Amino acid sequence: MNLFKRQPLTTPSHLPLFSQLSDEMNQFFDRDLGTFGKNWEALSGNWQPAIDIEKKDKEYIIRADVPGVKSKDIKVTMENGMLTIEGNRETKVEENKENYHCIERSYGNFYRAIGLPDAINTNKIEAHNRNGVLEIIVPKSTSSEQKMIQVHDD
Repeated sequence: MNLFKRQPLTTPSHLPLFSQLSDEMNQFFDRDLGTFGKNWEALSGNWQPAIDIEKKDKEYIIRADVPGVKSKDIKVTMENGMLTIEGNRETKVEENKENYHCIERSYGNFYRAIGLPDAINTNKIEAHNRNGVLEIIVPKSTSSEQKMIQVHDD
């Protein structure tokens, strides 16, 4: 019989293992399904643009890859701390697919929802679509600052 010391999986030394497992599962489901995933995405008519969220001192900057999507086909809304980006990229591929060897570009509707803190100025949100990149600038509100609350002994 082998004896070994067992540590709970919630210790800080195991966190990188969970992170690595999560990354590998995401890679499998996002990319390793190969053409099945791409064809399913094309058949369903839904896709999700890749996004970056940058936190600065006075604002958040969200960038979404939306190549081939016109500004009139994009809707950006902010409600209850959720910024939503939705729209449509029209299909350019004709029904006659005999001349195509591979179709990987996705078309159809897209939708992304991003949770943001309540301390934002919703009246000054700006959105720009430049060269296939949607950039949304979300200013932080100055009215909500972090406050340290002292804990007293009873």
